[in-house]
Amino acid sequence: MNYIETDRLILRNWQQKDLPLFQQMNADAEVRRYFPDRLSYKRSEIIFQQMQRDIAENNIGLFAVELKATEAFIGFIGMHLLEKNKWFSLAEMPFYEIGWRLRKEAWGNGYATEGAKAVLSYGRERINGPIYSLTSVRNLPSIRVMQKIGLAEYRTFNHPMIPSGHPLEKHVLYKDQNDTDQ
Repeated sequence: MNYIETDRLILRNWQQKDLPLFQQMNADAEVRRYFPDRLSYKRSEIIFQQMQRDIAENNIGLFAVELKATEAFIGFIGMHLLEKNKWFSLAEMPFYEIGWRLRKEAWGNGYATEGAKAVLSYGRERINGPIYSLTSVRNLPSIRVMQKIGLAEYRTFNHPMIPSGHPLEKHVLYKDQNDTDQ
C-alpha cells in the first residue's frame, strides 16, 4: 500500500524485495557514519520486520521509499514512536520521531527533504503530540533536512546509548515548530 506520494517519491509498505537492499544500506560504513556501528544483516532483518508491524498496526511508521520514475528502492522516511526504556530515556518521551535513511546512490537530490516534508504533514494530521527529530551534532546533512522541513533546534544532550567520550555522543533534538505545546 502507498501511504504518501510526492512529486518524485512513493512512501509505501515494505516489500520482501526491499530487504536485501535495506540490509546492504545498513551495512554500509558511509551510510552509517553518524551511528556508532553498522548493522548486521540479521539485525537489519529484525528491524525490517518491526517496521512492517508498526505500519500495519498504526498506518504510520518508517516507510519504504521508492522513486516514482524508476520504482527503485532508495531507503526509508517516516516516523516512529520513541518511548522511555531502560537503555534510552529523554524527559520529552514519549514522542514521535521523524527520520530518514537513504542509500548513498540517492544522496544529494533533495529526496530526504521532499519525503520528510510530506511525512511531517501526514504525521501532523494523525498524531496528537509533539514531533521531534534527533541526530548526532556532527550529522550536518540531517540537521539541514530538519531545518528545511521546519523543525527548530530544541536542545542538545548526551545520548545514553553511546559511550562517554565517543565522537557521536553529543546529540541534538529538533522539534516541530507547529507543535502547540511549545
